[in-house]
Amino acid sequence: MIKKYKVGVLGCAHIAIRSLLPAFSSSERFELAGIASRDFHKAQLAAAPYHCVAYGSYEELLDNEDIELVYIPLPTGLHYEWIHKALEKGKHVMSEKSLSCTYDEVRELVELACDKHLLLIENFQFRFHSQHVWVKELLERHELGDLRCFRCSFGFPPFEDRNNIRYSKSLGGGSLLDAGAYTLKAMQFILPDCSFSLRSASLYQPSDMEVDLYGGAYLDSPQGVIAELAFGFDNYYQCGYEIWGSLGKLTTTRAFTAPAGFTPKVILEKHGRCEEILLPADDHFSNMLAHIAHSLDTGEFSGEYIQNLNQSRYIGQIKEYCYGK
Repeated sequence: MIKKYKVGVLGCAHIAIRSLLPAFSSSERFELAGIASRDFHKAQLAAAPYHCVAYGSYEELLDNEDIELVYIPLPTGLHYEWIHKALEKGKHVMSEKSLSCTYDEVRELVELACDKHLLLIENFQFRFHSQHVWVKELLERHELGDLRCFRCSFGFPPFEDRNNIRYSKSLGGGSLLDAGAYTLKAMQFILPDCSFSLRSASLYQPSDMEVDLYGGAYLDSPQGVIAELAFGFDNYYQCGYEIWGSLGKLTTTRAFTAPAGFTPKVILEKHGRCEEILLPADDHFSNMLAHIAHSLDTGEFSGEYIQNLNQSRYIGQIKEYCYGK
């Protein structure tokens, strides 16, 4: 019989309601066991469609010994506290990005997870979309020649609600920890053999705001590839990366947010021609949960630990470059 892991969810964030609860519910490997909110009515509304238990506090859900995996879609500023508490209770953890606000916090969480042999994974679901497999296979065939530059942009227009958590410093807001985190993860994920070093960065914080609104970073590598990253909350929508080589250029157009059923388009430029290629639709949330189930089955968590530390290290370096220690 296939093992089904019981899942508890801390919080009723939009991404949980829209994407992760349906994904957990439809997975053969997971069972939604409970949803917690500090507003019990919210928990009841979220839990009702899935016939699972509603909790009026996060602690009450963590005290349920039957729950094996906890998904944490809380604001980044609350991640450290509740990831730490979940790990201390012996739960595997899947957290929204960014994992925490500082490198020291992430290192402590990774060390705790390692000591207790628990999975700690950051939810960058785009890693599991098949369009990126296609891109990596194209790179392995050297169709772009020697790689020169990786450019990545993720940004979107301002949020209508000025009280949005992404504008709150105490809740871990700011474009770097949100949109910027995607660009850093994409750089590492698409080009894992490049050892990138930060050379320059900018974070722009208007005088009337608590957090950075947009920014960018420049990195280089001994492999001869440079990376140019841009991100923000006050931008024309962009969601992709570009890989420029000696023989051609590849551009993705919906790298991070392609919904299930969406047909992603990539643009390949070679030999003076420009070709638009439609790739198969995919469900990266479902694929991510399959990866998590496999990790729990095998007990192999070290790869995620390393990714967590590397991701947080780059974010910390950009903060230090822009703001000092």
